[in-house]
This record gives sequence, C-alpha cells and structure tokens, in this order.
Amino acid sequence: MMLRLLLLVTGLLLPALAQAGTYDLVVERAAMQIVPGRTDSVIAINGTVPGPTLRFKEGEEAVVRVTNKLSATTSIHWHGLLVDGAYDGAPGFNGFAGIAPGETYTYRIRIRQSGTYWYHAHSGGQEQAGQYGALIIAPKAEDPIKSGVEHVILLSDHTREDPARVQKNLKSDSGYYNWNKRTLPELMRDAKKFGMKATMAERAAWGDMRMDATDIADVTGYALLMHGRPTAAGPTLAFQPGQRVRLRFINGSAMSFMDIRIPGVPMTIVAADGRPVQPVTVDEFRMGVAETYDVIVEPPAGAHALWVETLDRRASVLGRLTSDPALTVAAPAARPKQVLLLAEMGHSMPAPGEACTAEHAAMGHCQIAGVTPVAAGAADPDCPPEHAAMGHCTPKAPAAVKPADPDCPPEHAAMGHCTPKAAGPRAATAVALAEKPAGGTPFPVVDYGYGKDPMAGMDHSKMKGMMNMPVLGKEGDTDGSGRVFGWATGAPYGARVLSMRDLVALNPKETAPPTREIIVRLQGNMERYIWTLNGHKFGEGPPIDVRFGERVRVTFINETMMAHPMHLHGMFFEVENGQAPGLMPEKNVIVVAPGRTQSIILTANEAGEWPLHCHLLYHMNSGMMGKLVVANVLGPDGKAVPAAGHVH
Repeated sequence: MMLRLLLLVTGLLLPALAQAGTYDLVVERAAMQIVPGRTDSVIAINGTVPGPTLRFKEGEEAVVRVTNKLSATTSIHWHGLLVDGAYDGAPGFNGFAGIAPGETYTYRIRIRQSGTYWYHAHSGGQEQAGQYGALIIAPKAEDPIKSGVEHVILLSDHTREDPARVQKNLKSDSGYYNWNKRTLPELMRDAKKFGMKATMAERAAWGDMRMDATDIADVTGYALLMHGRPTAAGPTLAFQPGQRVRLRFINGSAMSFMDIRIPGVPMTIVAADGRPVQPVTVDEFRMGVAETYDVIVEPPAGAHALWVETLDRRASVLGRLTSDPALTVAAPAARPKQVLLLAEMGHSMPAPGEACTAEHAAMGHCQIAGVTPVAAGAADPDCPPEHAAMGHCTPKAPAAVKPADPDCPPEHAAMGHCTPKAAGPRAATAVALAEKPAGGTPFPVVDYGYGKDPMAGMDHSKMKGMMNMPVLGKEGDTDGSGRVFGWATGAPYGARVLSMRDLVALNPKETAPPTREIIVRLQGNMERYIWTLNGHKFGEGPPIDVRFGERVRVTFINETMMAHPMHLHGMFFEVENGQAPGLMPEKNVIVVAPGRTQSIILTANEAGEWPLHCHLLYHMNSGMMGKLVVANVLGPDGKAVPAAGHVH
C-alpha cells in the first residue's frame, strides 16, 4: 500500500517538475506583417517573432526540444547561460553539428544562475530573419530586485532583405548601406566653416585610408522593433501609479547599437548581462549588440515616451510607458548624426583646446586642466601609468586615501567579507560637465568607458606623422552641416549617461591576479569586408588554449574604425573598468570602441570549446570569431582535450 502511494505521489510530482522548465520550440518560415501593411518572409519560433519568452528557475533542469522545419540546418544558442558545451548551441563547437531539417534536438540545461538573458540562432543569418527570443530566469530564493510589475523589452532590427543578400551586398561594397556619405554641398559648407585647405586635407586623409567618416553602422534601413512591434504598432507598457517598474532590456539586434531614454523619468540600472550591480541612476544608456540591462523606474501617473534610437540615428522605435491607455506620447527632438574623427583611430593628437584624455595624460602627451600630476614616488611601481592607461593593470591606491566606508575597507570588500555602503546616490558619469562652459563645444564629450588608449596597436616609430593628420573640429563640435564630431557624442550637457566605469559588482568576491595575458587584435579589411581576430578568419587560425581553472587577462585591441561587441560563450568575465579587484562587474559582452583597448579577466572554470566573437552578425559571419578551448589535459597529438564529464 505504501509503495502504491509513493508511486502515485511521484507520478503527480514529476509532470509538475518537467512542466516548470520544459518547452517545445518549432522553427519554420512564415509570411508575417512585422511592419503594418507589409508582409515579409521571416523565421518564426512557434509562429511568432520574437519567439516565446522562456521562463526558467535557478536550480532546475530545463528541457527544450527544438524542431527544425526549415530547409537548412539550424541551431539555438542560449546567450549568457552557463551550460555544458554540447548544449551551448553553436555549430562547429563541442561536437555540435546543428539541427538538420526535419529533426528535433533536445537541450538539457542545468540552471545555475538567474537574471535577464536571451536565445537566438547561431547559423548563418537566421537570427536576423527573426529566430530569437527572451529568456528570464528567476532566482532560487526571493528576488532581491523588488518591483510591482515588470516588462521584458526585447529590442531588434528588422529588414525585409534576405540576410544572405545583405551579406553579399556588404562583400561587394562595404559602404553599400551607408546612405549618409558626405556630399559636395557639405564639403562647401565645411570649407566655409573651417577653410578650404583644412577641409580638403581632412577629406584626403580619409581617402588615403579608404575609409568613410560617416560609416557609423555597416547596415542601415532597418525597422527597429520593441518586442516585435515597430512604432506604428504602438508598443505599450502598462503600470499603476506608485508602482515600482522593472524593465528588462535586451538588445537582440543583428547590427544595431541603441541609445535608450525615458525623457523626464530617471532610470536605475540594477543588473548588466544578468549579473546584479550596485544601483546607478541614469537619464540614458547605450546598449551594445547582445547586451542586457535591468532597469528600475518609478514613473509618475501619466504616459511617458520610451525612446530607442540606433547609433547612426537612422532607425528608432517609440514605446509608451503609461498608467492611462487613453494617453499618447511623442518622440523627443531629433539628435544630430555623427561624423567620425581621425583621432578615434588614434591618428591624431587632441585638437587645440580639446579635452586631454586620461590615457594621453598618463603617457605624458598632455595635462588635464586643473589636475596636478602625481609625484613619481606616489605611483604604483607594479602598475605604471602608461600600462594602467592601456587597461593592462589597475594601480593600487595610495595608502593615505581613506576608504569611502571605514567599516568596509576595499581589501575586505574584495574578499567578500562586507559590502561597502555607498556615500550617496550613485549617478552615471559618461558626461562629466553639467553645463556648457564658455567657448565650449555644442555637445559634451561622452565617455562610455568602452576601452582606453586611442593609440592602441599603433607603431610608435611612425607616430609623429600620424599625430599631425588634419583635424577640423573637436569632439562635440559640429561640422558645417550640423553633424556632430565623434562616435560617442550626441547627449546633452548635464545628462547622466551610463559609462562602463560606473558598473560595480553588487556582491564583492575574493579574486586572484591573472597569471598571463592573451592579446586579441580586432582587425578588418573594409574593402573586402573581411573581419578577423589576430589576423585570422574563423577556422584559419589556432585556438586560444586555456587551462581549466586558469585565471587570465584577455586584452582586446581594436585596430578598426568600428565598435565591436565581443562575446564569450559559456562563461562570464570581469571587466577591468577601474573598479577594485573583487568589485569589477561580470559580463559576457564587452564593447570595444574604435581604436581602443579593453581588458577583461577570465577564470576558465567551464571546460569545453567556446566561441569568442564579435556579436555584429555580419562581422561574425565574415570571419570575426575564434575558438577558446578550456581543458585540463593534452591528447596524444598535443591538442587540448576538454575535461571529462563537462561535455556530453
């Protein structure tokens, strides 16, 4: 009798456990109206774009059965999840060949984390065609982030073109989609403002490099979507007056950096790439492709514009955060389009009167106004300023500096023994100036913290000539047509704009210094539209071998004029952003700005073969991906073999 009762209870419990983390996903082609009034061919998951939002819980085993009804092999990658290599979902890694047409593949994932993530195809251009969705993981215990209501905001860029055609167009002409090229009338307006000689010299310098100063984004003409809905479809996020609202932002686009703001409503960043961070208040923030941010807002009653626009200002989506469905919202005033500076390639020194950057000051090229240089004896001998400026180390603070919280000194916080109390509300710092100074540029310099050292990767023996290249204006200035100079500029003075340096891990932990450094050079040939890591396209270069448990510094050196959101599968890394060891934020995507260097620290605690790639889809598909192998043994052929038991 007892045995029968036990079997009955077990039979009742097992389906409930499976249901909590079990999904069936069907991938197939569909004709769908993404933009009202126009039917496009898309790849849908369970009949929708984006696919269904999957909800797991920390501690359970998620089972996802994916059926491929396409005519080509497909895949699903679980972006940001800690998974056994066989279930990561990237074809060509860990023995996974993809899901053949007509087949069903079962993913089994032990959920070891919580937070905001997403999933998407990792095969050809299928992600661009609509094969993506949100993934939300609830913590095992009570969620420390409190809110009365939450909304998942999966942002994406939609094109009616076949992704294979987009790739072919870029290969034939890397500037195919650059509809912002400077014209003869603009040249004349620049000549009027800066002089014909300077204008022609600047144009000639760009021509010599075979680059375009207005090539901000490789692909344009997108319709921007907010969870599958463009502005015309009226995306709406409801709340009740007095509610604390959690917004889970996911940049699920193929190629688009996005700037996000809710004019008049402050936002508090509480998590980045699924990992909790110390709260920081912002008016706006920039999202690299594939990043996620959790944001808390407490909007007053009424309707508020949720405005999202691409970096090149050519695509946008307007959402409505409202307590009254009858109210409408309007888009904020347009911001100017950008013009790149030669300085952003490390090709020139600051223009006369231009702000002296920290890395130039550290290398003795200029002095920051109002800052007294530190005496040589006060520096950290193990971390000279020029190395710190390049992100290769973090100097130890002078002993005389008192900790912000005397009850929790940095060394105790780093070991996880305490959490320092904030001195006051933390605010974003990418814009340093509250007001426009006398004689200042129309727009402030915006430092998103996407790397350091604008001369990274340059040959210093040839630097003299490079630093004398022509400069029309300073960052934040405008050209003769009203475009603003600088990749990062456009936000107003006084705006609280998120910098990567503002992110501080919420939970301090004990850390060890890295044992070695791995250099990864981000390179490309724009004429042929080939993108590489350390000069090699994917499959043509050696893998990066890391011993299981090893702690390494990976330094990305961006030698191109494009920003690259670099993503590592299978693990999180710590971003060297100026925070103390143990407080550096954990992420799985890091943006490296044009001509900049950014270091991360990786603890290789997940065995397997892991993709390391630029998350701009057409960069990755053009070669910008490598293989990072985490293993603890060498096989008979001398090659790394993943640790047994971790890869199925």
